Amino acid sequence: MKFLLILIISINTLFAISIDKTWFDNTNEELQKIYTEQLNKISANEVGEQKEQIDYQKLLLKRLSDELNFDSKLKFEKPVEIKDTNSFIKSVKTYLQINSSFNVTKQNIEEKSNKLKTLENQINKINDKELISTTNSQLLYALYILENKNDKNQLKTLEVLLNQYKESLVKSLETTTFTLDGKLNENITKSVEELDSISKDQNRLSLLLDKAVISENEKQIENTKKELEKIENKKIKLIDTIIFYKVEELLKPLKEKDSIYFDLNNDLISFLKTNNVNYDSLTELLKYLSRVHIGITKSTFADTKESFTDIIKFGWNEVNKPYIPLGEGVSILDISKFLFIFIIGFSLASFYKRKIGKANLKNSSQATKTLLANLGFYFLVFLTFIFALNSVGIDLSSLTILVGALSVGIGFGLQNIVSNFISGIILIFEKSIQVGNIIDIDGEKKGRVTQINMRSSVITTFDNIDVIIPNSTLMQNNVTNWTFGDDIRRLNIPFGVAYGTDAKYVINLIKEELDKSNLVYIKDDITRLPNVWMTGMGASSVDFKLLVWIHTNTNKAGLDSSNISDFLVFIYETLNKYEIEIPFPQMDVHIKKELEETIEKESKEEIKES
Repeated sequence: MKFLLILIISINTLFAISIDKTWFDNTNEELQKIYTEQLNKISANEVGEQKEQIDYQKLLLKRLSDELNFDSKLKFEKPVEIKDTNSFIKSVKTYLQINSSFNVTKQNIEEKSNKLKTLENQINKINDKELISTTNSQLLYALYILENKNDKNQLKTLEVLLNQYKESLVKSLETTTFTLDGKLNENITKSVEELDSISKDQNRLSLLLDKAVISENEKQIENTKKELEKIENKKIKLIDTIIFYKVEELLKPLKEKDSIYFDLNNDLISFLKTNNVNYDSLTELLKYLSRVHIGITKSTFADTKESFTDIIKFGWNEVNKPYIPLGEGVSILDISKFLFIFIIGFSLASFYKRKIGKANLKNSSQATKTLLANLGFYFLVFLTFIFALNSVGIDLSSLTILVGALSVGIGFGLQNIVSNFISGIILIFEKSIQVGNIIDIDGEKKGRVTQINMRSSVITTFDNIDVIIPNSTLMQNNVTNWTFGDDIRRLNIPFGVAYGTDAKYVINLIKEELDKSNLVYIKDDITRLPNVWMTGMGASSVDFKLLVWIHTNTNKAGLDSSNISDFLVFIYETLNKYEIEIPFPQMDVHIKKELEETIEKESKEEIKES
């Protein structure tokens, strides 16, 4: 298959027609002779499609002959000596015309070069040389070649002429004395006012045309279009007049190398941009004249300053351009402003939260401080968010769709987050769990509450491990709050003594020694005095329990209560001190007679063997 494909391509390439250079690659005399001979061969008797192709070929041959006789003489004259302001302005206008012709010629060369590439591809696909259309394609290709050749020659001539005019203009700045018309400023002012009046008339007629189109009044449409065309032509002429008034205005500062020239030049450029007219060649010419006459350094500095100003203006316009369709539109500057305000507000809210959390407020618990800190923090963040939205011009009513979409999101993907958030609010206001409380969640997690936030709370276990628990878990599970009403709790410390010990003696002994000890517990509350109970008679001991009340937090003196370990150590040392036996589990093993005889027999056999 591949071989067949290669064979077909090779055959097509072999029989394909290439560009016939005899139609254009020769002297003018030889080419004229070839064109004449071809013209004589054409039959005028062909009809139908053939006749059309022959007529087309005749036209191509005539155009080719004309290109051979192309007169490269330009309609522009060479520059003359500039003696005054009028002749300078005239030379500038001529320069602009030459430059326009230069640009058009250059564009024509580029367009014909592209056409030549396309036509060459079409000719390479033709296989029949004898067709009249094939010859016509070759002649059209030759015509483009000759036109491009003549255009390139004309381009060189125009380029030389442009340089001559530049030199003439630069020379005149050194040798010619320019006098300004005394009414120049007045003429500029009147012309600008007239231009403003014409623009208003143009806008009025545009509205009138729209009404005529809507009402389908054909006669009024036609008349309005004619009036608009007249006004447009008048406007173009007036703009051209103002431009050269301004050129005349900056001529004297340019000659005298006065820095005011750059201000006048910027004013001219601004006028061109405002009226959306293309005079790039004029601005480039003035830039060239200033660099040559005034100096590259000064001109470059002025250009740099202007460029920097343009960059600043461009950047400012870009950051103010609306990108997000909310309200009147949200720009990059609005987004930056929003972020700046929100960051400042968030920082202030965080500072407030830290200060309140660490403040030493009289008659306020840690839970109250946490409540004030959290509520103030979220309130400040919310206010900052609203203020930031208003500062960028966003109407909150325009966020209705966004809020609706957010509601749908909450209904599906954000259920847990919202549940935790609402649970956090309930916990803060309900105060069933507060910072500093010791809680137990389903007997699995136990510790002190150190933070209650909107989404989650932090519990620090007694091993100093911080456990982050979602607020909904605290709301939905069974939570034992060991310090809900107050922080007083009773410890039950079990111990035992040997049988035969006087129970009342043990009870009184432990109470008396506890009262003499340095252990920290509640002593001054008659309803919560320590006590010792006998709880049972176990397998190896008489069981007692020491009941003592303690504060889970620091007491009024700022001391931490003793823990179970402290009380157990105390009991152990007290019992040892008074030589009260502390029993431990014991077991008596009774061996039957048959088993005893068997063990004794096996022992004797082992002795004999050894």
